Amino acid sequence: MLESYVTPLLMSYVNKYIKNLKPSDLQLSLWGGDVVLSKLDLKLDVLEQELKLPFTFMSGHIHELRIHVPWTKLGSEPVVITINTMECILKLRDGDQDDHESGSSSTSRSVSESSKAVGKPRRLQQAAPSDPDLPPGYVQSLIRRVVNNVNVLVNNLILKYVEDDIVLSVNITSAECYTVDDVWERAFMDVTAPELVLRKVINFSDCTVCLDKRNASGKIEFYQDPLLYKCSFRTRLHFSYDNINSKIPSVIKIQTMVDSLKLSITDQQLPMFIRILQLIIALYYGEIGGHKEAEREEASCHVREAGTNLPGIDMDVENQGPSQYSSEEFYMNSGLSADNNQGWVSWAWSFVPAIVSSEEGEEGLYQQRETGGIPNNPQQHTLKDPVISIGFYCTKASVTFKLTESQAESSYYSPQKVKSREVLGLEQEGITIEVLMKGEPFFDCQIGFVSCRALCLKGIMGVRDFEENMNRPEKDAVFFSCGDSLSSKGMTYLTNSLFDYRSPENNGVRAEFILDSVTHKETYTEIAGMQRFGAFYLDYLYTMENSSSKDSQDFSVLNVEEVVPTSQEASIKTLVVGPLDIKLHSSAVHRILKMVTCAMDHEYEPYSKPQQEMVEESCCPVTPEEISRLEEFIPTRLTCLTLLQVSVTVSMAEFNLLHMLMPVITGCKATPGLLNISAFQPARPLPSVQFQVERVNVEHSVPMYALELVSTVSALNQPPDNLLHHCYAHFYLKVFGFQAGLTCQDSTSGFLPLIPVIPSFSTAIYGKTIQMPAYWSKRSSVPTTECIVELPHFTVQATRAQTHLLQAIWQSWTPGILNWAPSISSESLINEVYKAPGVKSRGSSPTLEGSLQNLELKFCSRATVKCASGTVGAVKVCARTPGSEEVTKERLIPLIQGPSDTKELHMRRWLNESRKPESLLAPDLLAFSVQVPQQGDDSRNSGGVLLASVQGISINVDPIFCTWLLHQPHRGSSRQQQQNPGPVPLAKRREDEVSVGSTPLVQQPSIQASDYASSPVKTKTVTESRPLSIPMKLMPDTTAVESLATSEEQMKELIGQAWDSVKRLTLQLELQSCCVFLPNDSLPSPSTIIFGDIPGTVRSWYHNQASMPGTLVVCLPQISVLSAGHKYIEPVQELPFVVSKPILEEGDAFPWTISLSQFSVYTLLGQQRSLSLLKPMGCTSTLAVTSHKPPNCSEGRQSFVVCLHVDLQPVRVTCSNPQVQLLYKLLLSWLSTWARLQKHGILPQSASNAEHPAGAAPSSSVHSSAGTALPDTSTYSPSADVGSPTEGDSVPGGDDGPFADTVTLEQKTSNIGGTSGKVSLWMQWMLPKVIVKLFAADPTVIKTEVCVVSELEDLSASVDIQDVYTKIKCKVGSFNIDHYRCSTEEGVRHNCGGVVLSCTDKLNRRTVLVRPVSKQDSFSQFSGFFPPTAAKVLEGSHQQHGFLSITYTQAVTKNVRHKLTTRPERPTRSATTAGQRVTADPLADGSPQYLREILLTAQPFDVVLSCPLLTTVAGIFQTPVPRRYKDRGKSAGQPMRSHTLTSRCLPLIYINTNLIRVFCPRAPDKTTTPDLHAKKEDTLVLKLGSLSMAPQADNHLTRTVLRKDLYQHALNLGILRDPGSEVEDRQYQVDLQSINIGTAQWEQLKPEKEGIKGGVSSDVERNSQNPALEWNMASSIRRHQERRAILTPIVTDFSVRVTAAPAIIFSKNLSLDTGQAEDFVVCGHSLEVNVTSSLDFYLSVAQVHLLQQLLRDNIRAMDTPVQGTEDRELLGAICPV
Repeated sequence: MLESYVTPLLMSYVNKYIKNLKPSDLQLSLWGGDVVLSKLDLKLDVLEQELKLPFTFMSGHIHELRIHVPWTKLGSEPVVITINTMECILKLRDGDQDDHESGSSSTSRSVSESSKAVGKPRRLQQAAPSDPDLPPGYVQSLIRRVVNNVNVLVNNLILKYVEDDIVLSVNITSAECYTVDDVWERAFMDVTAPELVLRKVINFSDCTVCLDKRNASGKIEFYQDPLLYKCSFRTRLHFSYDNINSKIPSVIKIQTMVDSLKLSITDQQLPMFIRILQLIIALYYGEIGGHKEAEREEASCHVREAGTNLPGIDMDVENQGPSQYSSEEFYMNSGLSADNNQGWVSWAWSFVPAIVSSEEGEEGLYQQRETGGIPNNPQQHTLKDPVISIGFYCTKASVTFKLTESQAESSYYSPQKVKSREVLGLEQEGITIEVLMKGEPFFDCQIGFVSCRALCLKGIMGVRDFEENMNRPEKDAVFFSCGDSLSSKGMTYLTNSLFDYRSPENNGVRAEFILDSVTHKETYTEIAGMQRFGAFYLDYLYTMENSSSKDSQDFSVLNVEEVVPTSQEASIKTLVVGPLDIKLHSSAVHRILKMVTCAMDHEYEPYSKPQQEMVEESCCPVTPEEISRLEEFIPTRLTCLTLLQVSVTVSMAEFNLLHMLMPVITGCKATPGLLNISAFQPARPLPSVQFQVERVNVEHSVPMYALELVSTVSALNQPPDNLLHHCYAHFYLKVFGFQAGLTCQDSTSGFLPLIPVIPSFSTAIYGKTIQMPAYWSKRSSVPTTECIVELPHFTVQATRAQTHLLQAIWQSWTPGILNWAPSISSESLINEVYKAPGVKSRGSSPTLEGSLQNLELKFCSRATVKCASGTVGAVKVCARTPGSEEVTKERLIPLIQGPSDTKELHMRRWLNESRKPESLLAPDLLAFSVQVPQQGDDSRNSGGVLLASVQGISINVDPIFCTWLLHQPHRGSSRQQQQNPGPVPLAKRREDEVSVGSTPLVQQPSIQASDYASSPVKTKTVTESRPLSIPMKLMPDTTAVESLATSEEQMKELIGQAWDSVKRLTLQLELQSCCVFLPNDSLPSPSTIIFGDIPGTVRSWYHNQASMPGTLVVCLPQISVLSAGHKYIEPVQELPFVVSKPILEEGDAFPWTISLSQFSVYTLLGQQRSLSLLKPMGCTSTLAVTSHKPPNCSEGRQSFVVCLHVDLQPVRVTCSNPQVQLLYKLLLSWLSTWARLQKHGILPQSASNAEHPAGAAPSSSVHSSAGTALPDTSTYSPSADVGSPTEGDSVPGGDDGPFADTVTLEQKTSNIGGTSGKVSLWMQWMLPKVIVKLFAADPTVIKTEVCVVSELEDLSASVDIQDVYTKIKCKVGSFNIDHYRCSTEEGVRHNCGGVVLSCTDKLNRRTVLVRPVSKQDSFSQFSGFFPPTAAKVLEGSHQQHGFLSITYTQAVTKNVRHKLTTRPERPTRSATTAGQRVTADPLADGSPQYLREILLTAQPFDVVLSCPLLTTVAGIFQTPVPRRYKDRGKSAGQPMRSHTLTSRCLPLIYINTNLIRVFCPRAPDKTTTPDLHAKKEDTLVLKLGSLSMAPQADNHLTRTVLRKDLYQHALNLGILRDPGSEVEDRQYQVDLQSINIGTAQWEQLKPEKEGIKGGVSSDVERNSQNPALEWNMASSIRRHQERRAILTPIVTDFSVRVTAAPAIIFSKNLSLDTGQAEDFVVCGHSLEVNVTSSLDFYLSVAQVHLLQQLLRDNIRAMDTPVQGTEDRELLGAICPV
C-alpha cells in the first residue's frame, strides 16, 4: 500500500534527472529498502531547462547514489538520499545557441510546450498525495510526513566553470539537509496545528573556491591561492503554512550564517575576479548574447527592470540562492512553467510554487503590464504569493590582496604553486544581507555592515614599510575604518533572523512583515539603519501597486472599455555610510594604485558593448488619453546616498614611486628609470591635510522605462513640462559642514587637533541630463544638460608657514620626484605651524583670509549652443595679525573688498562727506552670461555672446601682504641631517615591480662614467660648470627647435580658432571703478568700522589719526566695452537667451567701442592733507581687428591686423615734494620686496640675474689685445684673404660713397607689409593737451611756492608693429613751460613769473646782432651753404607737423639690411664658398638682431635758463633715503661688462632742428632800486642756427684697429659701411651752425603782458581771445611785433662739426642653442671736433661784469647738496640691471 504511493514519487525524480535508468530495477531495489547506483550520467538538457541558468552543462556525473527507505519505520525515521561525488562542468551559453533556441516564435513555442508537458505530469504526481479532493486519511498524512522529513546528503560536490582562460572551481566536502525541531536540533517533525511550521537545516562544510588561469591548451600551469579555503556555513529554513492542507507555505525564510569568511585574491586573480563580477552583473541586466534583441525586448521589459534596480549588490545571496533552492527542490514543488523565454532574471521565481492555475493567466499578466490590456484574472496573482525572506549573515569577513612573487614546490608532473606576499587587507564585521519579497509587486533588499576597515600588510614595491620586525602600531597600518566594532555594537546585525534567539520564529510566534512602501519607508529610516549597523546600510525597495485599488479616478472622459487599473511602479535605493575615516599615506596610496594596475592588466573583451541608439519613428500618433494617463504617474528609479562624518587625511608622501604606477593607469608608456629606494623609516611628525564633512546627500533619479517614455514625449510638438521633466536623469548633491585643514601625525601615531585652512561651509549642486539624446537631435530648443551650483559662503585662511607646508605636501606627491624624504625645512615648518596654543611669539606671521559669498552658477547645453550665467555676491580678503605683548587684541587689516561703492572715490571730496555704510542689498560683485555656439552649428552668423558686469572693488595694497609673502620658516639644526640614511640601491627586482610594466635596471650611468674617466677632455667637459670656448656645432640640439616650432604651430592654430569665435562675439562689458590704496604703513581697521570696509577705514584714519601713513590712491577707470551694433541688456539672462544681432549679417562684431572714465591718482598725507597727482580723466577708443588669408598661403594661415584708435581727454598732472617722497618710499619698499621674492624663489629670476651665478659668463669676457686670435683662426691666414680669388669683388673701405642715395630705415620699412601669417598692430593716440604743474617751496621767500607749468598741446602718436619692424611716431603741436610764484597763505599769485621754454613768439623774435663793419667777412655768410646730410634726409621723409616730430623704428636686421645698401646680398656669395672653407668666414651669424633708428625734427624754440629755478624744481624730486636702505647700495664693485656705446648697440640717429635761442637773464637786485633811465644789458643770449646729426660722416675718421684680421676681413667683404653688419664702422656727424653769443636787455625780450599780470596761464589767455578786437588793433599789434631787440656780440657766427666713431665690437656665437656669445673689440672710440669757420670775440667791461654776475648767481644756487647720485646708486643696488 505505502510502496504504491512512495515509489512513484521517488522514481519520478530519479528517472527525470538520470540517464539510462531502468524503472523496474529501481523499483525492485527500493522495495528492498536500499538502492545503490554507480557512475550515473545526468540529463543535462533537463537540468538546463529546470534551472533556466544562462550556462550550459558540458558534463555532469554522479559517482554513487544511495537511497535508504526505512519501510518499517517510515513514520518515525527519514528517507535518506546520499550522493557521493557529484561533478559538473559549466560554461557560458553562447549567443548563437541562445538564438537558435529562442530565435523564432515557433521554436520558442515548441520549447515552452514541451516544458509544459514535462512539468504537468510532475505537478500531478506531486499534487496527487496532497490533493484536497482525495479523502484525507492516514496514507495522505504519512506521505506528507515522509516528504517533510527527507534527508539529503551530498559528499564531495565538485563544480567547475570555464570561460576564456578563467577556471573557477568549487568543492564542498559535504552538504547535508535535514529536518529540525523548534530548537534547531535534528528531529522527525511534521506540520501540525496550531503552529503549522516546518524547520530544516542545511550544513555546508569545507567549501573551497579556486580561481586559476589556464593556457591555450586548457591546462593550468600554476595553482593560485584559493579564493576561499575550507569555509563552513549553515543554513536554516523556516516554512509557515496557512492550514494543514496547504500545498505551499505562506511564509518561507531561508537564512545562512557564516562565522568566518576569509577571501584571498592575488594580483593575477584580480582581473579574473572582476571578470566574474562583470559576468554576474551582465547576466543580471540581461546584456549577454541575444538578450538585447528585439523579440526579447518586449517580453522581458518588466523583468529586466526587476533586475536592473539591483546593480549587482546582492552577490552572496545570488551565489547562495541556487544551492539552497536546488537542495530543497523536491519539497518546494517547483512548478512555474517556462511560459516565456525571459532569461535568468526571473530564475529565482522558477523555484517558487506556481500560483496561477492556468498558463494563460500568467502570460496575460505580462501582456497587461506591457500593453495595458485587461488580464484574465487580475487579482488572482497577488493574493496567493508566499512571503519569501532570504538572509545571509557573517560575523567576520576578510579579503586579503596578495602579490605573487615566485613559484615554489615545483614538480614535474603536478602544476606548480605560486608563492605570494600579502600587501592589503580588508576586514568586515557583522555583515547582513536580507531579501524580502512577495510575488512581483514587492521586493526589498537590505545590506548592512557593522564595521569595516582596511589595513596595510608587509611591504609594497620593494619598500618594507610594514614588515613584522618593524613593530609598528596597528593604527598605523589601518587606513580605512568605518563604523563601530562588533563587541561594542552587539549582535544587532542578527536582529529578527533565525539565528537570533529573540526572533518571533524562535519563540513560537508568527512573524509580521512590512509589505507596503509607506510603512516600509517610515520604519526603515537612515537612523534605524545606522542604529542597527553603524558602518554601511543599503535598502533597496521595488513596489508595484494598482492605482485603481488605492483611489477611484475620474474616467468619465474615457470610454468604459478603456478604464484599466494601471500599475504604479517605484524603485528606491537608499545607501547610508556611517562615520568614515580614510588615511591616505604613501603605503595606502601605493597599495591601492598597485591593485588598480593589477586589475587593468588583462585583455578581456567587454560582455556588452554600448549600442548606438536607433531612433524608431512611431508608427501611430499618441492619443491625448495616453498622454493624460502618462502624466498621472511615471515610474522612476531613485537612488539616495548619504555619507555621515567623513574624514579624509592625506599625509606627506614618505616614499614616492608614482612614476611607475601612474603611466599604467593613464594608459601611457611607463618610463624606465633607475630605482633608488631608501631604507624605509617612518617619518614623525608627519604633516597631513585633513578634509572633514559632516554630511553628504546625493540623489539620482532616472525614468524606469526611458525608451518608451522618450520615444513618446519626443514625438509631441509641445510636450508638457511634467513629462519633459521625467525625460531627464536628475542629480542632486548637497554637502554640509565641509572643512579642510592641516594636522600632524606625532610619534604616538595620533593626530594633532585640526588647524582649519578652509572653515566649515556648505554647498549644493543640481544637474540633469536628457535621456536618449538621439531622439532629441531635431529638437534644438530642449536642453540636453543643465547644471546649477550654489555656494553661500566659502573662506580660505592660512599663514605663510601653512602654505609652505601645503606646498611641501603637494610636492612630495609629484610623480617626477623619485626619492622623496621629508626635508629638514618641513620639520621647522611643522614646529612653526603646530606651536603650543596660547604662546605668542615675537615674529608670528599674519594670517591671510579670503572669503567668497553667494556664488551661483548655471550651465545649460543645447544642440546648438552652450550657455552659462552666474553671480558672485561678494569677495573679501583681509589679514589678521596676532596681538603682540603690547597690544593684546588682534588687528584686522582689510585688503580687498568687493562690491564697494567707488563712484565718488575718483574725487577727493568723499573724504570730507558723510559716507553711507555698505548696504546689505548691494548688487552682486560679478554678474555674467556667456553663450557659445557649438562647433557643428550650420548657421554661420550665430556668434557667441558675453555679458558681464563688475561692481566697484577697493584694494588695499598693505605692507602686511609683503610681510605675509616673505615670511620664511626658521631653519632647523644641521645635526638632524646626518641621521637620514642615503639611498640604498635595490639589488633585486621583485615580481610586483615587473608586473607594473617597468623595465629592468639599466646600467647606463656607470657606463657613461667609465667613458668619461678614460678621457680627460670629456671629464673636464662634464665637471666644469662654465661653457666651452670652442664652438659646439658638431651635434646641434634640434629637439628644442622642433618643440618650439610645434608649439608655435599650435599657437597659430589656437589663434585661428579664437578668432573665429571672437570676430562674431557680441560683447558687453561693464567694469565699475577699482580703487587701489597703497599705504606706506599698515592700515588696521578700527573697531567702529564695518568688517572689511576699506574706504571707511581710510577715511577714519584720515580724520582721526594725525600719524596717518602716507597713502597713494589710484582710482582705476570705469570701463565699458560694447561690440558693434549691440544695445545694452541686463548681464544676467535666463538660459538660454537670445540677443538681437544686427551686425551679424556682415559677419563681424568689430569695431568695439571702449570707454574709460574717471581715472585719477592722488595722495593722502598726514594732518588731513590730500594732494592730487592726476586729475580725473578718461578716453574713448575704437578697436578693430581684420584678418585675411594670403592667396599663396597653402596652409590657410591667417594674418591679423589690429587697429586701435584712442581719443584721450586732457591730462592734468600736479606734483610736489611730499608726493615724490611718498612715491619714492613706496617704490623702494616694493622693489626690495620684489628682489626678496626673486631671491626666495617665489618669483622667477630675471634673465640678467639668472646668468650671474653660473660662473664666469663668456659674454662678459672681452678680448681686446691685438695678439689674441680667434680659436679657429689657425685654419687661415689674414694676409691670404687680401686679394684672394674668392673675394675678388671686395670694395675698398673709403671708395663706396654710400651717401649719394641715403635711405632711412623708416622709409624702407613703410614698404614692408605684414603678410607672413602673424599679427600686426596699428595704434593711434590723440591727446589734446597735457598740463604738468610742479610745486616747490621758494627758498628765498617764506610761505611762497614756485609753480612750474608745462603745457603740451595737440599730441598725436601712432604705433605700427609688424612681423619684421616696429615703428613709433610722435608729434607735438606746441610745448611751453612757464613759472610763477604764489603765496601758500592767501592762495593769490604774485606778479613775478615768466617763461622757461616757449615755441611761440612770447619772447621777441626780432633779435639783431650788431657786429663792427670792419669785421664783417664775406665768406662767413657761406658757412652753412652746404646743407648737412640729416637735413636732406629728413626733408623727404619727415613732413613737418607742429613743434616736434619724433619717429622711432626698430627692424629685424636680416629683413632690412639689403634694402639699406646698394650691393647684392652677401649670403649668396658666402654660400658658394661654404663647401671649400667652412671656417673661412668668422663673421657669420655675428650681426645684431635688430637695427634701430631715431628721426627727430624740431621748430624754433626759446629757452630761458635760470639755475635757481632749476635747482628749486630739482628739489621737488629730492628725497631722503630711509636708513634701512642706505647700506644696501654699498657692495663690492663689479667691473663694467656691458658695452652700450658701440656701433652694434647705438641706433641710427637723424636730428634736424631750427633756430634755438637760450636766454640767461640776471636775477633782479633787490637792494638797489633800478634806474629807469640807465638801462643796462642784463641778459646773455646764445643763438644756435641749426643742429643736425646723421649716422654718416662726410670725412671718415681713421680708426686705430686692435683686431686687424677681423677689420681687414670686413673691409674685403665691403660691409664696413653697411648698417647692421657684423663689423660696422659707423660714424656720427653733428653739425652746429650759426652759433653766436651776445648780450641784450631783458625789457626788449620779455613778453609784453608779463609785467602786468605775471605768469598768466594759457587757459585764461585762451579764454580772453577776441578776434574782432585783434582785427581792429592789427596795426598796433604789428608795431609791437616789429620791435627789435639789439644784441651786443660776444662771439659772432661760427659753425662746429663733431665727428664721433663709437667702438666696434664683434660678437661671436659660441653655441646656437644657449645663445651665449663672446665679444671682441675691433676698434676703440674716436672723436674729432672741428670749428669750420673763423671765431671772432668781442668783450666789453660791462659784458665781463654781466658774465661774472650770472656765474656767481647760478653757482650759488647750485651749492645746495643734491642727492640724486645717492638715489641712483640705491635704486641700482635694489633692482640691478
